[in-house]
Amino acid sequence: MALIGTIRKNGWILIVVMVLALGGFILMDVMQNSSNYSAGDVNMLGKVNGDEIKRSEFDSYEKLVYSNSQGNTYQVRSQIWNYFVENALVQQEAEETGLGVSKDELLELEFGTYLSPIIAERFKGDDGQPNRATLSGIKTAIESGQFTDPTNRAYWSTQEKEIIKKRLEDKLTNLVLKGIYAPTWSAEMAFNEVNQRVDYTSVRIPYDKVTAEEAVLTDADYEAFLKENPRLYDQQEETRIAGYVSIDVIPTAADTASSREVVAKLVEGLRTAASDSAFVTTNDGVYDPTYRLKADLPPVIADTLLRLPLGAVVGPYLDGGVWNIAKILDRKVIPDSVRARHILIRETNLASEQRIDSLMTLIKTGKGRFDSLAIKNSTDVGSGAKGGDLGWFAAGTMVPEFNNVCFYTGEQGKLYKVATQFGWHLIEITGKKFINNNNGVKAVYLSQRIEPGKQTQLAAKERAEALIQQSKTYDALNTNAGQQKLTLQSSPALKANDYALGMLGSGDDARNIIQWVFNEKTKTGAVSPEVFSFRDASGGYFDSKYVVVALKSIAPKGSASVATLKSMPDAELKVKNRKKAEILKSKLQNQTDLAAIATQWGVKVDTVSGASINQTGGEPRVIGTVFSTAKGTVSAPIPGNGGVFVVSPVTDITQPQIPAELTQYRRQVLSTNVTNVRLNLMNAMKKAADIKDTRSRFF
Repeated sequence: MALIGTIRKNGWILIVVMVLALGGFILMDVMQNSSNYSAGDVNMLGKVNGDEIKRSEFDSYEKLVYSNSQGNTYQVRSQIWNYFVENALVQQEAEETGLGVSKDELLELEFGTYLSPIIAERFKGDDGQPNRATLSGIKTAIESGQFTDPTNRAYWSTQEKEIIKKRLEDKLTNLVLKGIYAPTWSAEMAFNEVNQRVDYTSVRIPYDKVTAEEAVLTDADYEAFLKENPRLYDQQEETRIAGYVSIDVIPTAADTASSREVVAKLVEGLRTAASDSAFVTTNDGVYDPTYRLKADLPPVIADTLLRLPLGAVVGPYLDGGVWNIAKILDRKVIPDSVRARHILIRETNLASEQRIDSLMTLIKTGKGRFDSLAIKNSTDVGSGAKGGDLGWFAAGTMVPEFNNVCFYTGEQGKLYKVATQFGWHLIEITGKKFINNNNGVKAVYLSQRIEPGKQTQLAAKERAEALIQQSKTYDALNTNAGQQKLTLQSSPALKANDYALGMLGSGDDARNIIQWVFNEKTKTGAVSPEVFSFRDASGGYFDSKYVVVALKSIAPKGSASVATLKSMPDAELKVKNRKKAEILKSKLQNQTDLAAIATQWGVKVDTVSGASINQTGGEPRVIGTVFSTAKGTVSAPIPGNGGVFVVSPVTDITQPQIPAELTQYRRQVLSTNVTNVRLNLMNAMKKAADIKDTRSRFF
């Protein structure tokens, strides 16, 4: 029976699902089990309840939908994988429950009044609304048989599958939501959680009051924690922790001198260049048309640029690990503020430019007034209503193209047309204020980063290779690294398809390490037989670091073990805090004077007024104890998240009369339940599914 049908017929299942979701236990059951597949099966990335996810379809989707994506490749592939898994689950559930999407329904979602969110987002116009004209053109082309471009047809077909998946998912969710209701008892509970109140006093003894020497952990401590929290650290899939030593490639004095020489050879050419902009462009420099004030110039040469004659070349000078030279092109006094008005025609196409030209002609010939034309024509409604007036503004307030005309190149009273990201502008500068009379400098810049040379890279790599030769185990690597004043760092718990590795970052270089870590031949304690290199993250053509890796630990899929907990820093902290709590509880045994306890431990007694059940302050055990303890009674020590607490209610719990009408609280409960279903239903479906993930065999 389909999961949705089971949930609808058995309401208790839904409650269990929601409780698990709230507790953080609804996780995707992804398994890496490449041994189940033959080496020749090169077209299968995984299975969802037996249905294959084919690599050919995966690659095609990536090419069609994400061809222009600027994001991390592995992050994109993770998103695509989730889409394919979810689509398989939705299709399976829809088939079991008899749900579908008709052709007419699909057409309505693509071109109708109530568009699919996918269409509405991808075909959004400049005004933020769906571009109906574009959609109408596509519809006409499809109906007339003119929608023939293979790529466009493939994209549209893929998009239709996305729309159908989203529609079916909504229908499945609505099926479950029809079984959601808020009984009287839940509304009464919600009322009491808000309106029952109590005042209490408390003492908190932080865990750091117990020394590390007092709280040395043993296997028995981990076993006791597992007994109390048997499912908290269950492994939905195998994870591994790597240890790694990173050796940075640091430029030498010779590398510094070599980089200086590169830019120094350009000094004479820049000084005599017939075209400054062409010269710097040819030599990968920067032509800056903006007049920069002193505060915006490189600090090391700011005074020099403001003092030397025009045409002078400054440098080479060192600024932040980069050798630079600069040529002074111009200086002028920059206004502190400018007032201007404009007429904006959206889009930067030829028609918009021609319209701006026509408006400019009308104004220059006296056939039209700027303010009247702005009111009638400007698509900037705010300034258009004021005749185009933008008021006074400081430098840098507007986009660069607009700013440069107003502050640097434009003259008061003249008209200028400028294209920006917003469209074509007709600008008139109506005022300039000169208060500080600060000079701005326009300059061009050429630079050369100080980069490590081949010999420097080779020396660092040889150091890493020597470390491998000396270290055949994780423990040996730790010892040898320490002797060389290097640090063996630990990765977070890694999964087979991860692409990020702690401080090393993400991408191909990190992925190479993770693939070695999860190789079936890599055993716990093993050291990588090769050095892993990382390319310069800023785009340089050199290696910036060399990394030696060892496999620290493996946490298998399934129930957590002592070894699993030891490999997880957050779990180790919880176990340690549990032990410290036991130590503090023993020292607080039979103590009932909160003031005396506070004095003994150097803390204070806190008073909380009007506490309610839904205001836990991050300490649910504390608030739960307060509401279950009689007035004037001192509680036993309570292990909390931030320490051990002792509490004492100083008032009785207020018992407000439950109103006859609980509509507000019914709505509150119902809204919460609906939200939980919408957020967690897909995760519940993943949890219940048999998902086999073998992506790591391919990338």
